Amino acid sequence: MSGPTAQGTAKGAGREIPYAFGYQVPDEFIRLPEPTESEGWHEALATLMPDADEEQLAAAGAQMRASLPGLAAGSGDTVVLTAMCLGTEDVEGDERLSMGLLAVTVRPSTHRDRLLAAEAIFQAEQRKLFAREGRLQELNFPLGKGVQGRQDILIAAKLPAGPGVMSTSLRLLTLPAGMAAAAGVEDPTGAAATIRPTLPVAALQLIVPAPRDYCVYVTISTPSLFLLDSYSGRLAHIGRTFTFNPSQEHDG
Repeated sequence: MSGPTAQGTAKGAGREIPYAFGYQVPDEFIRLPEPTESEGWHEALATLMPDADEEQLAAAGAQMRASLPGLAAGSGDTVVLTAMCLGTEDVEGDERLSMGLLAVTVRPSTHRDRLLAAEAIFQAEQRKLFAREGRLQELNFPLGKGVQGRQDILIAAKLPAGPGVMSTSLRLLTLPAGMAAAAGVEDPTGAAATIRPTLPVAALQLIVPAPRDYCVYVTISTPSLFLLDSYSGRLAHIGRTFTFNPSQEHDG
């Protein structure tokens, strides 16, 4: 799936911040409509789940529309794209579930030097991922055991579009209430609406500072931990094809 040049404005510090950039997304990702929109969900989910019946598609659509805002973006981010891939991939001769959620968001920034901005982001991510601050999660699932952070990866990247920061973090994702059945949590008491199950996921992220005023966050979240190399390659592809459009960047 090709990503056309994304153009728009993000709100930050009480003002509108123009953004403009382009990128390419691997073809296996299917673009998702906005959660607030009713059109397009049936078509997108039918492509992702060709064997599902109408009832299953309707249920999946309602569930995704409810959970997507909390999964795809942080507070204050402007969402440019959400997309999903769903299928199977070969892992050492075995077919494994491959499921990933891609989010491209814009976050306002006050930087004027991209290299300094990337360095500041790297330092902040390093503290967040590795510093013994706050309550760190204790992970206990295949490919992720021990205190959160020990198996995370943080890289300063040189991209065609400029400096960036890439990271891979293993974590336990707390799902929205009411998604217990989807996460495989049994509900003999009928309290599914209040259960907040957790799911082991890997969050792969690329952060690219624009020439000024904003940063672009490209995040792939996947519970398919045995396919990290595959998803890392997809994120790297987006990074290699990422470009800023100087003609659309504002001057003032």
